[in-house]
Formats: sequence, C-alpha cells, structure tokens
Amino acid sequence: MVQRILPLLGFTLSSLFLSLSCSDLSWAASNAHGGGSSLLTLGFFAINFLIFAFVIRRFTRDLILRKLKERHETVVQALEEAKRAKEEADTLRQEYDTRLANLAAEEEQLRSQAVEAAERERQRLMEEAQQMAERAKTEAQLIAQREVEEARRILRQEVATQAVAIATELIQKNVTRGDNRRLVEQLVQEVRGAENTGS
Repeated sequence: MVQRILPLLGFTLSSLFLSLSCSDLSWAASNAHGGGSSLLTLGFFAINFLIFAFVIRRFTRDLILRKLKERHETVVQALEEAKRAKEEADTLRQEYDTRLANLAAEEEQLRSQAVEAAERERQRLMEEAQQMAERAKTEAQLIAQREVEEARRILRQEVATQAVAIATELIQKNVTRGDNRRLVEQLVQEVRGAENTGS
C-alpha cells in the first residue's frame, strides 16, 4: 500500500510545485497585462490542491484507519495487561497481609516446636549418658571382679607354694631316719592291706 502511495504522492507534489510555478509566472504576466488571468491561476491552484487532498484521502485513509485500529488494539491490550497485573498485585498484597497477620502465631508455634525438640533432644542425650554410665559401671565391675579372682588365684598359688616349701623344710628338719623307715613300713602295710581287701 505504501509503495502505491509514494509514486502518487510524488506526482501530486510535483503537480503542486508546477502549478505554483505556473501561478507565479501567470501572476507576473497578469500584473504586466492586467488582472484577468490571476483568477484563472487561483482556480488552477485550487483544483491542484483539491486533487492533492483527494489523492491523500483516497490512498492513505485505509492505512491511517488500520494504523489507528492497531494502535487502539495495542492500547486496549496494554490496559487489559495493566488491569491483570493490578489484580495479581492486589492478590499478592492480600496474601502477604494475611501472612503478616499470621506471622506472630507462626513464630510462637515455631518457638514452641523448637523448645519441645530441644527438650526431647536433652532427654535423649541424658538417657544415652545414663545408659553409657551403667554400661561403664558394669564393665568396671566385671573387670574388677576378674582382677580380684586373678589376684586370689595368684595368692592361693603363692600360699600353696610357700606352704609346700615350709612343709618340706619342716619335714626335712624334723623327720629322722627312723621316722622315714617307720613311714615306709606303714605305707607298705597300707598297700598290702589295700591288696588284701581288694582280693
């Protein structure tokens, strides 16, 4: 459409320029010969202007109307988008107002939940510490009991060893050869008596 308008517009402008030039020449000629042709020049100028206005109206009206319609649709769309944006902003503002109103209650709830969680954790740690202390006490008792039993065993062994040593020493000091002979004879009689009883 614009490509069709540009040549016509150029033609119209050149016609207008030509008419203005002719009118200047005819104006000068009429001044020289009299005032009759000035009216003709003015009429020619008016006809050229009317042709120019008709061409402009004829070929640019649809374009101008379409551009105005597009502009109107763009403005309407922008207004609708602005309305939607305002509604969304109002909705968000109401949500934030509601959240702010409930913020104190949520804060109190979170604080009480944190206190409860801390108390549960403290109780759990105390129970674990008590169980560990009881296990450590039981293990210490078992270790002490083993050490006491080992000490008793070692003590009994040492006492027995010392008793055998003392007894051996006493026997060696107090038993004579006659006592040895008598013990041997007594042992032989006991063995014979055991044989006779067995048979």
